[in-house]
Amino acid sequence: MKCIALIIAWTWIAVPLGWGVYQSVQKSRPLFTAGPKSAETGKAP
Repeated sequence: MKCIALIIAWTWIAVPLGWGVYQSVQKSRPLFTAGPKSAETGKAP
């Protein structure tokens, strides 16, 4: 019974935390992909 409660507790924390990390990575991707594209075209940002 204790094992099930521990699994539920970890899931309760891990799912929202994982979702937040995923959203942060998705929103920060343009910061890292914008640099090389502007360098290829030779235009100033």
